[in-house]
Amino acid sequence: MYLERLDIHGFKSFANKTTLLFEARSHTRPGITAIVGPNGSGKSNTADAIRWVLGEQSVKAVRGKKMEDVIFSGSERKARLGMAEVTMTLNNEDRKAPVDANQIAITRRVFRDGNSEYLINNAPSRLQDIQLLLAKARFGQRTYSVISQGMVDEIILISPKERKEYFDEAAGVKQYQLKRDEAVRKLTATRENLHEAELLIAEIEPRVRSLTRQVKRLERREEVEKELRGAQQTYYGTLWHDLASQHKTQAAHLHHANESRTKKEEEVRTIQNQLQRLEKEETQSEAFLSLQKQYETLIAKRNALRDEEFALKNALLKLDAPAKSTGAMPLAEITRSIEQLLSQQHEAIEQLIAAKTFDAVERIKPLFRELNKSFSAFAEKITAKTPDNAQRKNELQEKIHAIVTMLVTLADDLANIQKQIQKQSEEEKLKKSAFFALQRQFQERQNELHILVQKENDIRIASARLEQKKEDLEREIQNEGIAITTLGVVTTPSVVDVQTLLPEIQKLKHQLELIGGTDPESVAEYHKTKERYDFLTTQSTDLTTAMQSLEGAIQELDDTIKIQFDTAFKAINEEFQKYFKILFGGGNAKLALIKDVPPESLPAQDDSPLFAASSDQSVGGEGEVESQKLKMLKPVIVGIDIQATPPGKRLQSIGMLSGGERALTSIALICAFISNNPSPFVVLDEVDAALDEANSERFSRILDDLSGKTQFIAITHNRATMHRASMLYGVTMGDDGISKVLSVKLEEMKKE
Repeated sequence: MYLERLDIHGFKSFANKTTLLFEARSHTRPGITAIVGPNGSGKSNTADAIRWVLGEQSVKAVRGKKMEDVIFSGSERKARLGMAEVTMTLNNEDRKAPVDANQIAITRRVFRDGNSEYLINNAPSRLQDIQLLLAKARFGQRTYSVISQGMVDEIILISPKERKEYFDEAAGVKQYQLKRDEAVRKLTATRENLHEAELLIAEIEPRVRSLTRQVKRLERREEVEKELRGAQQTYYGTLWHDLASQHKTQAAHLHHANESRTKKEEEVRTIQNQLQRLEKEETQSEAFLSLQKQYETLIAKRNALRDEEFALKNALLKLDAPAKSTGAMPLAEITRSIEQLLSQQHEAIEQLIAAKTFDAVERIKPLFRELNKSFSAFAEKITAKTPDNAQRKNELQEKIHAIVTMLVTLADDLANIQKQIQKQSEEEKLKKSAFFALQRQFQERQNELHILVQKENDIRIASARLEQKKEDLEREIQNEGIAITTLGVVTTPSVVDVQTLLPEIQKLKHQLELIGGTDPESVAEYHKTKERYDFLTTQSTDLTTAMQSLEGAIQELDDTIKIQFDTAFKAINEEFQKYFKILFGGGNAKLALIKDVPPESLPAQDDSPLFAASSDQSVGGEGEVESQKLKMLKPVIVGIDIQATPPGKRLQSIGMLSGGERALTSIALICAFISNNPSPFVVLDEVDAALDEANSERFSRILDDLSGKTQFIAITHNRATMHRASMLYGVTMGDDGISKVLSVKLEEMKKE
């Protein structure tokens, strides 16, 4: 790579567009181009133009006070311009620059309004991109690539820290330093972003915890509600299916009882028809017939009274229904006890009547008296339990009592008639044995029919009671908000103990009361806040990972810079000694590294032993922790010191050198830079001005030797330097204040 072309337009004294072509002597020897001219002609403006297009931001470095000074300010014969533009074209056939192009044209423009722009091959670019590109090509605007008039002394007189920048360029680590600086900037920005993210997380986290508790409470409530609903489904489903099963069983019993009653009624009608035929066939006494009619009338009346009694009991049961519940039912138990008592007394009375003994009536009377007494006691209980319906219940109970009394009377009458019939039967037994046998059979069948009717009535009462329980259960299920259609899921109610489920249901309801209500909006807020919290947490994790990655990259760059710098420094030190002896004809010179611990790495305590320790020392007796801290404080190179002793002298400080000696020492160091890491081109702006003729000759020979490694553009008045040049540019300035360039190829002139 070498400088192929320089186009200047409007930059300082080059008002007109001026082109300088730099042709290489060969691919192996780029050659030397000399730019000459009288003082004030503007020849040093070419060096300033090269430095400026390479990205120089200091106006002082290009000999101005403000950026507007680089634009042609005008003269008596030429108006000032509004823009300055410099384009530097580099030959990149060897691809030293990482650009897939044979030529790289770097352009910089500045306008009087302060706007500026950079271009690479006519494409807009950033200064940072140009600096990185130049660093990868191993040259830049602030190092030895462009050595201006005062830089010869500057390299010697500047501080060791500032001098290190030249060594960084010569060591080829500038590109890594730029990358490291960019990584450090990113690391700083990442730390700031991480700090902001952590502040936001710390702000949001308490709210997330609060909302999480609310959501968990809501989830717990949903779980309890689900568990409660399941327990209720099982509990009520079991009761529902039990009632349904019992109702089905009662329906089957009722159907069977109905069939038995119908069959028994058919048998009674058959016997009755036979009796009627016997009546037509045989003449019976009027008394017997009268007794028979009375008996039948009393039987019919008794049946009617029993039907009425059944109806009144059903009415009384329905009257008690609203007071029923699925828990304890004392009123229902009282009613059931009455029914059982009546059923038992009736059965005892029927058995006595069927016995047809003469003392049956006397034995029946105590039973009816006991029945009447028990019924009165139950009536008092019923009346006391249901004061709201007392009048209606009393009326029903009085009617039932009257019916019972009438039944007792009918039992007496039936007993008397049976007694009379028995007497008549015994008198006519021999005559009408067949008739009475049939009559007895008729009475037996009627008694059996009565038992069946009573049984059927009992079944109907039980069915009515189940129906009432079913209605009460349906009401309770609806109050709990459960759809009856969903109760069909319980398939095995027999294995469920409902007595253990009821306490569990009460416990779950109590838990719901303790949990209390929750705001549904809290769920939406939780999801929104949790999403932001997770996003920030993820970002924090990513930033932490990025910081670790950047720290690792910085460490790798530091290692690369250290290895490459140490290798280059050793080579530069050897070359510096070599060129120093050539220029001075002997003497000694060397470079020394200045190392120190960075201030930002030191601990805050002034009395800490770490301040006095170096990287290769250990802190005795201070403990392992301080020893580990000490190892982390590695000293870094903070500057480069120059030690030069010309022949016959014993000087150690370069400040004691004469002006010429400083110039030769500086030139020796610059030549060492070029020899170790040759830049694509080097601009020398009158660096040989302070040299005498002998030293100028030595310097020109060194340039000729180094021209095989790099391209030199030398702005000079020195004849020895001109003699070594392959191309000569002359810069002149007319009365219009504009610099003009003339070129001569010296090699062609020598051939002529």
